[in-house]
Amino acid sequence: MTNRESPDPAREILVRGARALAGDEALRPALERLLGAIAESLDVESAVVVVLDPPDRLRIAASIGLPEPAREGLAEAMRNPAHPIARTMREPVVAFDVLPTVPGGPALRSHLPLTITRNGADTILGVLALAHQSPIATDSRPLIQAAADLAAVVVDRAPASSSQAPSNMA
Repeated sequence: MTNRESPDPAREILVRGARALAGDEALRPALERLLGAIAESLDVESAVVVVLDPPDRLRIAASIGLPEPAREGLAEAMRNPAHPIARTMREPVVAFDVLPTVPGGPALRSHLPLTITRNGADTILGVLALAHQSPIATDSRPLIQAAADLAAVVVDRAPASSSQAPSNMA
């Protein structure tokens, strides 16, 4: 097979992530470009990026593969501090292949904090949440972490007006 027939997942995520960073797109389309690469390259059924709107509201900044009723349900569920996305915002620990808290949809979830470091201090900007049917392969995990790092930079670079665009709030 040639690369044209079977694109390399790392290449696809890197290329589309770099384009998202280099472009002048608003936050949502830039993140959706990156989420699309993750979903298509790694058999992820749906993906969201959740960001923190001051003072402490979680907001779905971008999503793919998640219909509006499911986005609304997720926004409502994230209001619970025990929800895995809310917990990842408070306790930034990567979690792969966890069972969903509510039945339905793909069998597994993965949550990765979107972290930037400045002057030696980490800042959590959001969470990359993935829904998938099969466990994430061990050798794909660093790639997903790199995608989360790209998403963190996209969120960090977004103009304030772009990052405050209307979307599902928790």
